[in-house]
Amino acid sequence: MPTITVKKDIKEIKKKLIEKNTETLMVIGCGICARISKTGGPRETKKMKEILIKNGFKILKNNKLPDTIEEGLCNYSAVKKLAEDVDNNSFDSILVLGCGAGLKCILDNFKNKKIIAGLNTVGVGVKGRLTCVTCGDCNFDNGCIRL
Repeated sequence: MPTITVKKDIKEIKKKLIEKNTETLMVIGCGICARISKTGGPRETKKMKEILIKNGFKILKNNKLPDTIEEGLCNYSAVKKLAEDVDNNSFDSILVLGCGAGLKCILDNFKNKKIIAGLNTVGVGVKGRLTCVTCGDCNFDNGCIRL
């Protein structure tokens, strides 16, 4: 069951990048859930890079760097491999186009980087449709009032 995400407004993302004094930015998306939500797959990640470049932000250029982690940003070993493969001295911030679990994996593997969320996690779903808001108080058998 994939996590459902929605895009943050570009104004909010730009504000956070400025507040964190971002110099060079790595943008990484999720090849599973955010791809299904059409918020952080390869197309969306490339588009986000284009938008940020047009707005004056410097994006990390590295031929080894994929636009997304195909196994998902919540795949700890895949994110660890990314951290090993990329030159950690060539950027100071990471814009993550993934859910909270992906953000945590990035944070754990890129200790000295500023991490910026590019998406909001809204719940879990089936076939890209929201089916649960993970409220922690499931009353689904009586009909979920939060959906």
